[in-house]
Amino acid sequence: MRPTGAALGREKMNCAEFQRDLPFIIDEGGNAEQEQHLKECKVCADLVNDLRFIAEQAKLLVPMKDPSAKVWDGIQDSLEREGLVKPRQSKRGLLGFQS
Repeated sequence: MRPTGAALGREKMNCAEFQRDLPFIIDEGGNAEQEQHLKECKVCADLVNDLRFIAEQAKLLVPMKDPSAKVWDGIQDSLEREGLVKPRQSKRGLLGFQS
């Protein structure tokens, strides 16, 4: 963990130090100095609460399923009609019939 506040010869940690170390705090937990800053600083406390809320809400998101091949074909056809992509080469089977 990086030296902060008192470890750098100052009395208290500031918001910039706290926010710089926030990824480490979230992953590993905060030290006593970081916990004290969180108790005393409404801005950082609100930030942490917002991040916790976002993390909890993200867990509720339903995994999105891929659209069917029909949807992708429709998108491809639209892009071809608008000239945004080159038309697909039609696939022909062994006997020359389109597959």
